[in-house]
Amino acid sequence: MTKAAPAFLRRSGAPRPAWAVAACLVALLAGRGERIETAGHGRDGRTPLVPHPLVERDLDEIKRSGVIRMIARYNSSSYFVHKGGQAGFDLELLRRFARAHDLTVEVVVPEPGEEEISLLNAGQGDVVCTGWTPAEDLALWVGWTRPTNFVQKAVLVRNVDPRGPEPAAWNGAVLTLPHGDPFRAELLRLRDEVGAHFRVIEGRPLAGPEELLALLDRGELEAVVVDDVVARAAMAYLENIRIAARLGEERPTVWLVRHNSTELKTALNLFLRDHLSVTESGRRRRSQTYGIIYDRYFENPVSIRGFQEVAHRPDKSGRISRYDEMIRSQAEAAGLDWRLVSALIYEESRFYPFARSKAGARGLMQVLPPFAGPQADSLYVPEANLRAGLRLMKGTWNSYAYLDSLERLRFTLAEFHAGNGHLTDARRLAMDLGRDPNKWEGSLAETLPLLEQQRWFSKLRHGFYRGTHTVDYVEEILARYRAYTRLVPREPGAVPDSVRLDLDGEDAELLRGRPDLVVDEPQPH
Repeated sequence: MTKAAPAFLRRSGAPRPAWAVAACLVALLAGRGERIETAGHGRDGRTPLVPHPLVERDLDEIKRSGVIRMIARYNSSSYFVHKGGQAGFDLELLRRFARAHDLTVEVVVPEPGEEEISLLNAGQGDVVCTGWTPAEDLALWVGWTRPTNFVQKAVLVRNVDPRGPEPAAWNGAVLTLPHGDPFRAELLRLRDEVGAHFRVIEGRPLAGPEELLALLDRGELEAVVVDDVVARAAMAYLENIRIAARLGEERPTVWLVRHNSTELKTALNLFLRDHLSVTESGRRRRSQTYGIIYDRYFENPVSIRGFQEVAHRPDKSGRISRYDEMIRSQAEAAGLDWRLVSALIYEESRFYPFARSKAGARGLMQVLPPFAGPQADSLYVPEANLRAGLRLMKGTWNSYAYLDSLERLRFTLAEFHAGNGHLTDARRLAMDLGRDPNKWEGSLAETLPLLEQQRWFSKLRHGFYRGTHTVDYVEEILARYRAYTRLVPREPGAVPDSVRLDLDGEDAELLRGRPDLVVDEPQPH
């Protein structure tokens, strides 16, 4: 006789108030040395490899750098690339916080073998935004914020599967969880509580919740366990799946911060309190901004389906824009990574060939006619605009050949945006202040914004300039470039950096194997 199952397969739950660039490029772009190998198991309750903070980096230091680094898994809830730009519920929410503090968001996506808590404590990111729920053991390693959302685990099956929430219906079933999901331990406990006889397996490390649901939709998996908000969103574009049962109680999702990032935690909590709160009666209050973002990713079927269109997702299509071939051909001929050029074009024009700025800059790369040379009269023609823009960019790149690779990249982007005159003013000001004019962090990233203050620009040749915009411009393009390098190979037909694994070792088995890499056989009762 099986035990009663009040917590298992519950249909609803009342709200309860409580609560990383590709390996070959990361070192240069991240500007902070090689990525630390952080293979650990914080998500399943075991101690992470880096259980405590190794750095002192709180809100003041983050503001000085101008960048807040968000650690997130690549999925349609937290962070993904869409139409050349970066999107995701957590990303959009954190961007609202960043704008209020004059920060740019840089996304760090863990590589296979890395986990979020160790990356956070090692200082490779500042906040983990990837759907964690609070747990007692988690408090040993990190702190967390107020809720960012509320979720309940759901079991999904194909529409033709007649099973409902009764425990006996799941005898003999195989339930697949996303790899590393901490709910696995609770699911096994629930299984034992109700005396059910089903298997619990984990998907491949590279397969997120949406990929597992797609496999389910095609009949390649029997049942999948994911957060209900992800499930509902997926049902907007996957026609063959349904929610058969809900597991346990609804619980909050939170963002994680280091224990020594107290000011950052306080600021995040103040921000989140203004956008999502729960009254004593359990009623949720959402700000208009929060509601718009939430509906865009979890409720609105039109936007959800749009986010899933293969042509607009480089992780699915291997393409950044309709101009990939043209950009690749011209950029590589100029000796520039075409993905970097694509990241710049997105920032300049969103790949719209007829874009025109108030200053008169035109086309994909927003080139000013006086600097366009032979292409001055054809800047709305993509090929001609790209030729003119790349000529300017290549010339600037060559002029900084004496800098190291990352500084050269930053200075090239900064001059492309600000012009040589204003950048020269910022470098001259850096020297006056005793800083290195050939460095970005701690030097030009701080002197460019000073060009907005009369006490500084009045002494310089080219006068007032909104240097903060240039700093943001550089960081935005570099962040987007990192994302592109993970998803799209530089050479046609090559393997993207995000899946460039050791194909002669264990990784080969991961790629060839079934999703059920981790199998838990039910114990006899």
